[in-house]
Amino acid sequence: EPIGGAAAAASAAGRRSVSTTSLQMVSITALGAALADFYKGWPLLSGFATASAKGAAADRLAQSRDVCTTKFNIRRNVAMLLYSGTVLGVSCEIMYNRLFPMLFGGEQTLARVVKMTLFDGFINAPLLWLPPAYLVQALIYGYPKRKALQKYVEDVRENGLLFKYWSLWVPVSFLNFSVIPPHYRIVFVASVSFFWMTILSVVANKSDQDPESCPLEPEPALPNPRALD
Repeated sequence: EPIGGAAAAASAAGRRSVSTTSLQMVSITALGAALADFYKGWPLLSGFATASAKGAAADRLAQSRDVCTTKFNIRRNVAMLLYSGTVLGVSCEIMYNRLFPMLFGGEQTLARVVKMTLFDGFINAPLLWLPPAYLVQALIYGYPKRKALQKYVEDVRENGLLFKYWSLWVPVSFLNFSVIPPHYRIVFVASVSFFWMTILSVVANKSDQDPESCPLEPEPALPNPRALD
């Protein structure tokens, strides 16, 4: 009888374990369905929420790894939150999932994907995605917008800004338009952007910078344009 009782207890424990695993799988499935419904049903809100969270987190990371930044700049962080939420979140949602179908049709073909990728990289990027980052920088640090745009032109001409952008985002955009479901496109872009920002931050801070070398009034860093974040 003790042996039979032990077997029964083991069987009951096994059933409880299976039941717990099943409940966990059901919970994960339900959560995934809820997220999909949220991104499908509320595309602008979900895009803003996702991109703004990414912008705030990426800027927090950048500030924490900058030895010349001794105090967390909440004003800059909020500005990055709003910039990422509006430009990356709302604007990209409208462009990718509303305007692009009007411009390039709704049938998923290779030609359509190539057209959207080229349009996004060579029209949207220099005119819509990158300049606002410099204007946000001017707003945060209080210098003229003309100077911000001059800095943008200088970075394009002398620092290869667009080439850096294209080297990352042209392949990412092709993958985004060809494989990723439309309601997850903003999530995908925000995820790639955040991890790219993390890599750049780690690489840029590998060498030990002497805090004594930091200027008293440092030149503000470019606030996370998609080319560099």
